[in-house]
Amino acid sequence: MGLLKKFWAWLTTSVARGPRKAHPDLYPIDVDKIARELNLVAEAARLGEGGLPAPNSKVLSGPEAAIVQRVEKARQDYVDWAVLRLNVLSQNLARTNITQDANRASQADKEFERKASALLSEQDSLIRSLGETAKRKKSELASFREQNKLFRDAHYPTATGTFVRIVILLLLIVVEGMCNAKFFALGLDSGLVGGFVTAGILAAFNVVVAFFFGKFPVRYINHVSFGWKTVGGFSVAASLLTMSTVGLGIAHYRDALIAEAIDPGKAALDSMLAHPFSLHDMFSWTLLGISIAFGIAALIDGLTSDDLYPRYGSLTRRTIEAIDDYEDELAGLRSELEELKDEELQSLDKVANQSQVSLAKFADTINDKKMAGSRLANAIQDADHSLNALLSKFRTENQLHRKGLPPPEYFDRQPELQPIQEIDFATNEDEAALFNQKELVARLLAEIEDIRARIQAAFNQQFDRLKPLDIHFPSEENQS
Repeated sequence: MGLLKKFWAWLTTSVARGPRKAHPDLYPIDVDKIARELNLVAEAARLGEGGLPAPNSKVLSGPEAAIVQRVEKARQDYVDWAVLRLNVLSQNLARTNITQDANRASQADKEFERKASALLSEQDSLIRSLGETAKRKKSELASFREQNKLFRDAHYPTATGTFVRIVILLLLIVVEGMCNAKFFALGLDSGLVGGFVTAGILAAFNVVVAFFFGKFPVRYINHVSFGWKTVGGFSVAASLLTMSTVGLGIAHYRDALIAEAIDPGKAALDSMLAHPFSLHDMFSWTLLGISIAFGIAALIDGLTSDDLYPRYGSLTRRTIEAIDDYEDELAGLRSELEELKDEELQSLDKVANQSQVSLAKFADTINDKKMAGSRLANAIQDADHSLNALLSKFRTENQLHRKGLPPPEYFDRQPELQPIQEIDFATNEDEAALFNQKELVARLLAEIEDIRARIQAAFNQQFDRLKPLDIHFPSEENQS
């Protein structure tokens, strides 16, 4: 139980043992309380009966010195509070001073123009490089069209169309291999599986070669130049000859397998060179036809994989890619300019919206500063009055018990207290700052629409610098 009582006593008195705050309104000097704590009346009577302080004494008695100490301590606490309060109020005034923000807001258009110019200057080299590349590619394309008498846009498949053509090429290989597999299976010990592998390899060779002819040399038959057109014609003949040769080779190879030749490949080659159109049976002729048909399909697939006019599709794509790179960079810069403009406009609106609130807070803080100065002055005055009251209480009681012995001369005057720090709560400069802020905000609110218009004008001016440099080439590909 004793331990619990001690704990309870510590719990209920711990707050009181902490440092006391010195706010004058919360902790005024209580004359009666100090008198009780110092046992002032009893001490005055006891000393008076003993003839103390002596009539010729010039030093304060113990109780009087304690009174002075208590009052000086209270005065110093009030001064400490005042210093702390003044610092807080000064910081609040500095935080709510909107002069800097208002001045910056009034120059928002110039700030935006400065940032925008810096951004464009930073990207100027890249933009110029991309623009020159795009113009050069466009010029090359225009010259190509003029030289080749092309008055139409290039026609070529999209990325999806290109993928479809690759799939078609693979399907041609697979389907031709499957069609030929049964023919080869009759002459192979490995049966249908071996036939499919052999047919697939030969089909791949046949289809890929035909596709290559269609994609590159055959399209030169469409060239405006007679020389290149002749090359294209020879390429058509060469492609057909190649497909026929490959087909005949495949057919003769099948005949060699059916004949169970020791070396089918050599036997097929010898047979084709000696009697190219002498095949064993109708199935070999069918195999020849299938090979040529799938070769022609692969050739057409290759031919339609790009514009029919040689180099037109690839040159057009490179030009569009260069223009797209340039315009993408421009779009990115435009977006950054938009963000800069929005930031400045939002900042301007924020200052305008908060200015009235900040002015009200500034004025309230000035009033708080005045009140804090008044509280300090009143607290010091109350401390002086409390000193007089306590000393009078002691000296009056002491004189009543001196038994006719005269009191010391210093009883007729108040002791000099220690000087305290002077705290300047003057608000003249603050009120002048408030007046200037009000005028500044009034001008800002009156000009805010003009500032917004100047920001937009500066944005338009900077935006105009990003217009394509004599580039008006279509950015979308013509799809076949």
